[in-house]
Amino acid sequence: MLRKVFSILLSFILLLCLAACGKKEEPATTTTTQAPAEPAKPSITPGEMVLIPAGEFILGSSEDKDSAAYPQQKVNLPAFWIDKYEVTNYEFLDFAVKTGYAGEGAKEGKDWRQFFTPDKAKYPVVYITWTDADTYCKSLGKRLPTEEEWEKAARGTDGRRYPWGEKWDAARSNTYEAGLRNPTAVGQYDDVSPYGVHDTLGNVQEWTNSWYDAYKGSTKKDQYYGKRYRVVRGASARIYGARAHLWDRSAYLPNSLYDFGCRCAKDATSEDAAKAAAQPK
Repeated sequence: MLRKVFSILLSFILLLCLAACGKKEEPATTTTTQAPAEPAKPSITPGEMVLIPAGEFILGSSEDKDSAAYPQQKVNLPAFWIDKYEVTNYEFLDFAVKTGYAGEGAKEGKDWRQFFTPDKAKYPVVYITWTDADTYCKSLGKRLPTEEEWEKAARGTDGRRYPWGEKWDAARSNTYEAGLRNPTAVGQYDDVSPYGVHDTLGNVQEWTNSWYDAYKGSTKKDQYYGKRYRVVRGASARIYGARAHLWDRSAYLPNSLYDFGCRCAKDATSEDAAKAAAQPK
């Protein structure tokens, strides 16, 4: 065994020496032009959160009076924290191992573990119910965001259509146009909000803490309004992003089992709020 290790080390040293010799033999006047290296993607820290400052933002849209997002209005929120990335398979597995939580899907034979393989540790967890998502967040001293918090974190304060602005760009998000048709590791696309929150348009749709109900000022009648359905936000790898908007609202029964994921939020302290207020606009 030692002889094998020594042989490998020796071969490596010889290769280094040959490379060094090759460099010495190059004429002094020879210059090489190398293509600039692509910037490395930032490392992803599980559970990392972004502080969203207090203040007004634009909620909803007035483009379609029949939309559940009508009418557009200004909403004032206190400062809060929200996860920078969607909750990953690794994070949910760690929670399940530590707490013994099986998940509601296990009872239905549609467990989230069926969609988790070791190479997908950094993919967003999917096929979790609203209760699964709520239980996970509370285990960390957090909670699910309200849909208003989710929209502000995704959209900023200027009422933009997409996280990056008004113009559609198929290369910036894992929606149907990307061609994957399935989730991918979090943070891989330039699907980033003005606050630095990732993957709010694409990858997976996300549970919120809100009940599906009419917005203030809406006259729309909907049989699904009330405290029966929870709001799901964002688009996904199976939804056309060009047709989606950050103000879109979907409603599902809390025990629904689809390729939905989540991210967590928590209240900001007074010290946090002061820190957020002092940040450059």
